[in-house]
Amino acid sequence: MAAAQPVAVTRWTARLADPEHERTFRLQRFPDDRRRLFIVMSLASATGALIFLGRLYAHVFQGQATEWLYPPLVSFLLPLISMAIFFRMRTPEKLEITVLCVCTCGITIRLLMLTFQPGTLAMWLPLMVTIIFIIYLYLPVRFVLAVALATIFSIVAPVWWGLLAQTAVPGVEIYRGVLWMLLANALGLTAANALHRSQRSEFAQKLVLQQLLSTDAMTGIANRRRFDETLAREWRRCQRNSVPLSLLMIDVDHFKAYNDHCGHPQGDACLREVAHLLTDTVRRPGDLVARYGGEEFVCLLADVGSAGALAVAEKIAAALKDAWIDHPRSPAGPRLTLSIGIATARQPSGAPEGLVAYADELLYAAKAAGRNQIKVGQLPTKPAIARAA
Repeated sequence: MAAAQPVAVTRWTARLADPEHERTFRLQRFPDDRRRLFIVMSLASATGALIFLGRLYAHVFQGQATEWLYPPLVSFLLPLISMAIFFRMRTPEKLEITVLCVCTCGITIRLLMLTFQPGTLAMWLPLMVTIIFIIYLYLPVRFVLAVALATIFSIVAPVWWGLLAQTAVPGVEIYRGVLWMLLANALGLTAANALHRSQRSEFAQKLVLQQLLSTDAMTGIANRRRFDETLAREWRRCQRNSVPLSLLMIDVDHFKAYNDHCGHPQGDACLREVAHLLTDTVRRPGDLVARYGGEEFVCLLADVGSAGALAVAEKIAAALKDAWIDHPRSPAGPRLTLSIGIATARQPSGAPEGLVAYADELLYAAKAAGRNQIKVGQLPTKPAIARAA
């Protein structure tokens, strides 16, 4: 049995060690990341709207200066504009780049507000600490990028604030503010690292479990469950792209006689050898070799027509002949042989079960013709047109 491979999560960068696993994880989380981003932006916009209404009241009835309306107005409009931009992002990479750009612009605007309205300097510390925690825990970006953005912000913001405050704020307040920023970074970095690693560890556990559930225990190749899932997915893809899909239904000839003569342990070893031979022969990354049940195997070949599928079947038969697995009780000869039925859907339509049924029908035709045969057919739109060769 082929053991499920462990899925590693790095400690310091908090990502899946395998780049393909990392990309799959990010694609899986993309809808939730974007939805969480919309919630954060909605809350920020609502907060800006409430502050704006309060200052508008003070402006109308208490004569507060007009420039006090600008910061909350920007805080209200910027998240709305950001949400419209985020909505157009369709991949995690584009969303991540957009978030970093929007966040940089938002931070710059906030610092410019401090420049033009020095009266708001007293609010800088809670605002900066809040921004740090949002960067670490709420932005849908990779951990390393979150650390880089928070670090740059933690350097620029105190320096900017210190230059604006100058003698208006005692040095001890600046010192205290820097300590709070360092503490916020330490807590944010620790929490973000634990969160990213926890999310990926959970994904890794599910991935290993899926590998176990989709692997045949005896042969170590894909099992019937994985075949059914892959067939349904490839059928839909071939329908969309109008490309052919071929299925090889393979049966080990006279396997019961082999089992009865050699014993079940040797029979299991024989099936494992056949399975390994199939996987060594069918080597395209998109192809699938699976155990269908008993001594039957299937090979699913996407974007392959009848001629290509026949070439694969002949290659399998030649490889088995070269391997020369002894079969003392085979009426067909001294070695193990295969019967193969090949069904091809040139333009898949209807349900994929039709392709399986037709491949099975061709397999039985090969067995009826004396075994050690290959029968090829094209899945017709009407059963009356079915042809086998």
